[in-house]
Amino acid sequence: MGMVYSTLDPEDNSLTEEDIAEAIALDKRKEIDFSDIPERTIEQMRLGRLMAIEIRKRQMFSLRLQNSTINWWKENVGAGYTGIMARLLDKATEHPEWISSCL
Repeated sequence: MGMVYSTLDPEDNSLTEEDIAEAIALDKRKEIDFSDIPERTIEQMRLGRLMAIEIRKRQMFSLRLQNSTINWWKENVGAGYTGIMARLLDKATEHPEWISSCL
């Protein structure tokens, strides 16, 4: 994950003096406390790298669907529905009977 930067909006009335003081104190910190983050083994790091390479192998693909189908997925699955649809299509390759039933 990359660094996250934000700025304080002086016009934002929802921030208390305590919130502002905390943000300023965090901004001045030079070191990050990693004590609550578990260490990773070399094998876990290799696996993470392989997974990242595999993810990059994905190809953009366009598919025309009926509005009712898209609306069903949005309403019933919500955020991330396209990723779930992609995983479902991937899983269908292991189940040719699913595909034959649609022919």
